[in-house]
Amino acid sequence: MSWQQTAPGVYVRPFDTIELFYRGIAASGAHLQREQYLISSAVRFKDAVSPADLRQAWKALIHKYPQQATVADESGSQLTYTVLSPESLDAWVEKMLIVYPESDTRSAEDLDVALSPSPVLMGHYLPASRELLFRTPHWRSDGIGLILLQDAFFTLLAEGSSTKDFVFDGSEISRFPATMDSAASINMEVTPEISQGADAQLAALFTGSAPAVFDPALPNNLPGESRRMGTHLSREESQKIIAASKARGLTVTVAVHAALLCVMLKYATPADGRLISFTTYNVRDRLPAPWNGSAAAGTVYHTGRPCSVEFGANKTYDEIAKFLTTDYKRDLQPLFDFMASYVPKIGAMLAAPLELALQAPGGAHPELSSLGDLDKRLKSRYEGAANAVEVQDWWLGVEIINRLLQSYLWTRNGELHIAHHYNEAFYDRAFVEQVMREWKATIVKELIG
Repeated sequence: MSWQQTAPGVYVRPFDTIELFYRGIAASGAHLQREQYLISSAVRFKDAVSPADLRQAWKALIHKYPQQATVADESGSQLTYTVLSPESLDAWVEKMLIVYPESDTRSAEDLDVALSPSPVLMGHYLPASRELLFRTPHWRSDGIGLILLQDAFFTLLAEGSSTKDFVFDGSEISRFPATMDSAASINMEVTPEISQGADAQLAALFTGSAPAVFDPALPNNLPGESRRMGTHLSREESQKIIAASKARGLTVTVAVHAALLCVMLKYATPADGRLISFTTYNVRDRLPAPWNGSAAAGTVYHTGRPCSVEFGANKTYDEIAKFLTTDYKRDLQPLFDFMASYVPKIGAMLAAPLELALQAPGGAHPELSSLGDLDKRLKSRYEGAANAVEVQDWWLGVEIINRLLQSYLWTRNGELHIAHHYNEAFYDRAFVEQVMREWKATIVKELIG
């Protein structure tokens, strides 16, 4: 699925399977000016950053990753890139990077709630709080892809650049990343065998006991604002938890995920029902170079698989952790073998009209996305000829417009961070705060006593 030149300086390609998947989900909330899974990530700099330097670094980012200057057509079937001129590059930066006045004292989190979705990567700089908020549609990038893009941006900001170094002549097409279909060599032919294989991968959604309902979910029928809540454990506690997880043969992700499900089990009806969710996987380590590294910043290279936890058979922390260990270790290859049928089938379910999706059995449930050790992808300090850029604080999450309680885990500077993203129409903030406290306490209790 490569780019084709259709006119001088104009290149197009169709959306790939995973991009279409997220485009469909995004469309389900478009009539409400909301977008399920739109990604937001904010950084707070130690020192104020010059807006002029930010704009120049943004130009350099587009030069390095010109796919960020592509446009989706109205039908949502293809992307178009038009070779940039100095004037159009300036126009893109004006569109993508917004600098707010010093008098604006909102935090990035407050601003994030107030913004409408955009079809392109956006940056919002708040000088008063020294925060830069990144926002991108999920069909353009996953979380790891955005982190890699942030790393590149901070490097360019530190190094500085000159506009005369930016050459756009069509050769930049060589820097466009492969789609996941291409990078993973997905067979796009859907045979009866592939369709049946996809159905088998989805069977966990439809077999077993009745889906559990979480009692505290509010009965509203329209979404409100998407909200975020986060906390972290001390470095000392975090290192003990990491060591204890390894000693018990658990990954940190499984250890923390099991603690979350133990907490949510308390609020489930029936108590012996089952939790249906999706487990996401970053697949970059399965892809060939250069798509397994920074060359593929700002892309969607991940997949997900249904997970069904029977609470009747898995009630204790150890039982849930054992189940999750087995689930996380399942072979991913079948997903790639059946991807051409598997992803569209999931997409058809998740892109259902919002009004119907809100009534779906098991719709109120938690999911965990682990971003891993952030220090492996994003430094705390970047030094170059132009600037020393120090990142004091960082977070990432997604917009939620349904009953999902989307949770996150990452490690930064040796500290474990956990967060919830939820819609205030469906969960009372006091309840989410209670879950956060209990989640954190369960992690500590089960792993370090």
